[in-house]
Amino acid sequence: MIILIGLSPRLLEAFIALEECLHFGQAAKRCNVTQSAFSQMIARLEAQVGTRLFDRDTRSVRLTAEGEVFSRRARSIVRDIDSALLEMRDYAVRKRGKLALAVVPSLAMAWVPAIVSDYTRRYPGISLELFDTYSERGLQLLREGRVEIAITGQPGNTGEYEVELLFEEPFLLACPKHHPVAAMRELTLADMAGLPMIHQIDTERIRVTSGPGPYKLGPLLRSARAGDSGIEVEHISTLAGLVANGMGVCIVPQTALAQFRDTDVALVPISRKAFMRQIFMVMRNGQGLSLAAAAFVEMLKLRARAFRPGARRAGGNPARRRPGRAAQ
Repeated sequence: MIILIGLSPRLLEAFIALEECLHFGQAAKRCNVTQSAFSQMIARLEAQVGTRLFDRDTRSVRLTAEGEVFSRRARSIVRDIDSALLEMRDYAVRKRGKLALAVVPSLAMAWVPAIVSDYTRRYPGISLELFDTYSERGLQLLREGRVEIAITGQPGNTGEYEVELLFEEPFLLACPKHHPVAAMRELTLADMAGLPMIHQIDTERIRVTSGPGPYKLGPLLRSARAGDSGIEVEHISTLAGLVANGMGVCIVPQTALAQFRDTDVALVPISRKAFMRQIFMVMRNGQGLSLAAAAFVEMLKLRARAFRPGARRAGGNPARRRPGRAAQ
């Protein structure tokens, strides 16, 4: 049995060159070494495999029976090495690869798709897996190693994750167009009192910044004496339908406004001083990114720098803010 463990690819190339040229001088020239150095390479190879691979005399060079066997193995190894190098070059230039992301639903619907579109157009060979899920689940997927990047509304444990703030975005109040609040230019936290809120199932856990520090949206609304419609839903599109049919009002981040287009709903900006949502890019701490993920992070940061969310009215009639809070 011929054992090939530890053989240098350079020695295998020398073997193949001599097999094809059957002349030491020509094979040495092909390998860009002197004939003396080439002869030493063949001698070293034969010493490593423990048998003569070539018979040679002053007139000819030919493979031995063992050399015939070695030739098949050597060429197979060289093909595998070439294939591996080609594959890695494809990964290096991002022609191949896989990227898995977890993104909160509002961003997966309206902000991330444009980045994904640019990314897949630039790197069509990279397969993409996108989990549109809530922040806690996104962090869990990251912890389990099922995704490389999570775009969430929660930073998670900074001892466990590498966290970067991408941007902050304001919230808006969605209400029926005939609701008195629809005529207001901007709402404060105090204006939430008594409004019949329709909640998403994660309202209690949504992290917002208000004043000096972070809060959870549910407790913050209760402290402002916001009302409760008694309805809780999972999807933003369901919120839009319920609000349009007069079942109550709801709070939505600016990046989720696409779900409210072409509906009978007014969107009233909530003051940035009341509360804002922070969006984080989260990765596992101390673990390097794949080349595919690194390319996406670069595009993500560029888009985040260009993103300047401003409170924009998407429904209702422009009017000056009424003094005091609106009638219910």
